[in-house]
Amino acid sequence: MSDLLPILLLVLLAFGLIALGWWLFIETEGVYLGRRVVVWLYDIYAGRYDDIKHFRVEYDHMFLAQPIMSAIAPVKSPLVLDVATGTGRLPLALLRHAHFQGRVIGLDLSRRMLAHAAPKLDLRRAPLLWSPAETLPFEDGTFDVVTSLESLEFMENPDAVLWEMARVLRPGGLLLISNRRTARLMPGKTWKESDLEKMFKALGMREAILERWQVDYDLIWCLKSGESAPTLARPLAEVLRCPCCEQGRMIEQENVWLCENCNCRARVDDDGVIELAPLFDRHLVKPSKPD
Repeated sequence: MSDLLPILLLVLLAFGLIALGWWLFIETEGVYLGRRVVVWLYDIYAGRYDDIKHFRVEYDHMFLAQPIMSAIAPVKSPLVLDVATGTGRLPLALLRHAHFQGRVIGLDLSRRMLAHAAPKLDLRRAPLLWSPAETLPFEDGTFDVVTSLESLEFMENPDAVLWEMARVLRPGGLLLISNRRTARLMPGKTWKESDLEKMFKALGMREAILERWQVDYDLIWCLKSGESAPTLARPLAEVLRCPCCEQGRMIEQENVWLCENCNCRARVDDDGVIELAPLFDRHLVKPSKPD
């Protein structure tokens, strides 16, 4: 029996390490290891992400695009920002909607996810930005609709991201986020229903409605307090602000966006993605693009 004890301990240790690795890298998608690990994991899985998620066109129309269009009616040409857009699920659902005449800007920090989103979208109507969510390169009250789905719990600072989303949403605009319900294995990364009312009040929201959505998620629909005229589908050049000086307007030139104030430059890659992330973090390593 004494000879078996060390073996049993080693087996238990191995299972413990496997369970810890599964929790850190699979269940929580690296969030407790820092933002760079999260981005690295999404870059790795970008090519298989849509297959893993099993997105269905009819469901995204029924539960996302159609309710958004109904909530903002009679506006048919809103300016929309989708934070952590991934492979472009929400932009694609809106562009497929028969009555959507607006523009939807997709933003994500995983470059490879955006590389897989770009071929699926009309980038004139759905431009893609490689950029962090904690500091959004737009002025206050810019967007008619701001969304973020299945993403906030994997953010390094989800509260800061929510504040930014609320900041760039115009008074009377629509905020749509998801909140993870199966949160026992992600302490501190989701919100209890009892805390949501207080949180949205602090964000300046009203009429928050929680809706059961998927096995793991609820959808939360909110209107920002106050009223303002719709922004409508303004070109990206009218709303994009420089991440460097945070003042100048970014001007589109051939394969580059140039700040009119500080001459900071953002490259446009061959796939059409506007690469702002290096301007926020000069040390951010760009992953190689997928084949």
